[in-house]
Amino acid sequence: RAATFDDLTAGSGAAFARVGSFIAQSWVSRLEGGSGADRGALADAVKARAVNSLLGAPVADGEFPVIIAAHGLGGFPIQWAAFAEHFASRGYAVVAPGFVADSSAPNAFGSPDSKFARNAGANAVNAAYGTIIGESKVIPGFYKYFFKREGGELTAVAGGGGKVGEMMAEFFIQRLADVDAIIAGLDSLDKSAAECAADYESRGQPEHGAEVCGLFSGAINAGKIGIAGHSLGSMTAQFAVATNDRLAAAVGYNNGAPRYWEPPGVFGDGLAEDGQPAGSPKPLLMMHGSEDAFTQSVFRGLMWNSLSAAGGNPEDIWVLEAERAVPTQENPQPVARNAYARATGDKAIILARDLDHDSLVDDFPALASRQNPLRAGGEDYWAREGVGLRKAVGEDVFNPNFRGERFAPLGWRTVGGEDIHMPSFIRNYYTGNWFDYYLKGDPDAARRVAQDPIPETGILDVRTSLGGR
Repeated sequence: RAATFDDLTAGSGAAFARVGSFIAQSWVSRLEGGSGADRGALADAVKARAVNSLLGAPVADGEFPVIIAAHGLGGFPIQWAAFAEHFASRGYAVVAPGFVADSSAPNAFGSPDSKFARNAGANAVNAAYGTIIGESKVIPGFYKYFFKREGGELTAVAGGGGKVGEMMAEFFIQRLADVDAIIAGLDSLDKSAAECAADYESRGQPEHGAEVCGLFSGAINAGKIGIAGHSLGSMTAQFAVATNDRLAAAVGYNNGAPRYWEPPGVFGDGLAEDGQPAGSPKPLLMMHGSEDAFTQSVFRGLMWNSLSAAGGNPEDIWVLEAERAVPTQENPQPVARNAYARATGDKAIILARDLDHDSLVDDFPALASRQNPLRAGGEDYWAREGVGLRKAVGEDVFNPNFRGERFAPLGWRTVGGEDIHMPSFIRNYYTGNWFDYYLKGDPDAARRVAQDPIPETGILDVRTSLGGR
């Protein structure tokens, strides 16, 4: 039968069901249209919305390359549902984990193999997930190490940048270990049911092996694995493709990895063409939006302007000159642009106009649109078109009183009589061609990466270095 949004969350364990309910409630605040339904009815309508998956469908014949989808800070697997459905329909197996270090719903507690779950009970498991959701440690860690309060004012802490760098390096080391474990799990799933069960038995996870072994035997092309990530997941992808020999290519949405956050030795000791320390050695596609105010608020606002105002020296942490660049309309994300410049393998970078930090991974507008609205209380509801404020560029970056003009982020567009959700389309077009080339060997896909698929889609800049392809 056709799956619903609720099936995708409740079917993944109690923790994910909690997160699914949280997402449904948060999405209710983004709906417009009718006026009669209460929040509970609207949340139920979100959870009952049919998605593009089937429950109980057999695994298709064939051997499929793999895409690992890495969430950003505090994210969770269900965020990748529409992404996973799209690429599964194109012949990929998609794995969307909850990273142990920061996911709002890691399976570490709720797994049937979890000693904590068995010994502490359901109430303790729910409390543990509540702690994770409510106490994200990364952003508070920035303030803890960078600043102290003296006489009612924030002052910079000597050596705080080094502490932040160490914290983030450890954070990514944990994420890289998770990626290694995911690939080991894929190897097991590809084996016969008996061999897979033996693997899980050796890991102390017999219950999980009994649940999954045999479902994907022979269906996974474990020699063709790519990784895509958003925000901190983008950085995870950049590091993982450099450190794990099994990963063939990477895609990053809206974030480049700062030099001072890198795990030691992750990119080796070589140099890029421009003389900077080398970055990713394997195929890397980066995509970012022109209006990513969140990334700018962290890298330029907190770690430059606020640090300077507190008496610190941002150049102590931004050790590469190109990372210190003031954001402009042409280069709105200097750290991401420099991660591209440092990459030594095949690479491409796409800049799209009027997209914010989450646009490329936010598929809710496509789930509830004017063309396909939710029904609740006999009325139609759909995702409200967003309104944003232009972020500061150039000299305005240093103006604490700057307030950007209002703008409508890129959303739906009618092309040739077809309604298209442009952020999803742009993401799927470039990501699909990137992986089609490097994981499937489609010779024409590399050429398509350098093209704007629809005139005036919103693409501002495409740069590629693909070895002459």
